[in-house]
Amino acid sequence: MPTPDYALIDQLERELGITRPEPEKAIRPSSPVCLIKNCSGADIDFRTWSGVLLRRIHEH
Repeated sequence: MPTPDYALIDQLERELGITRPEPEKAIRPSSPVCLIKNCSGADIDFRTWSGVLLRRIHEH
């Protein structure tokens, strides 16, 4: 019995969109760091259609 070609299986799963998404890596710590004392600014997240975080902007 031949061994499975895992590279081909992985490629086909990606092409068909049936792979499990990898966990999202944090862009920065959950608590934002701001250099302005007692800042109450909001954070805006920019995400892709699939929900992956692209950029987080802190506004004052």
